[in-house]
Amino acid sequence: MIIVTATITANPGERDKIITKSQDLIESTRLESGCISYNLYASTEGDDILLMLEQWENLEVLETHMQTEHFKAFGVAIENFLARKLDIAVYSADKK
Repeated sequence: MIIVTATITANPGERDKIITKSQDLIESTRLESGCISYNLYASTEGDDILLMLEQWENLEVLETHMQTEHFKAFGVAIENFLARKLDIAVYSADKK
């Protein structure tokens, strides 16, 4: 299993716009083959911090997800609301 964290830092006061723009992405992604879970969380410590937490069956389905129209559209839709570039980390949960 692959786990992805994407920390999203919004410009001050823009967090709710990002949450709204994420709804189609979340709904569409959850329907993708190989998606185990896909959720957006709001920080309790910073008003402008969000965390997208994803679980995928493997790297191949994650790579396919990153080529979807809803994934690309989300990136374009939120780019003007971001205080900084997304901080993305990818982890393998497979035991070696």
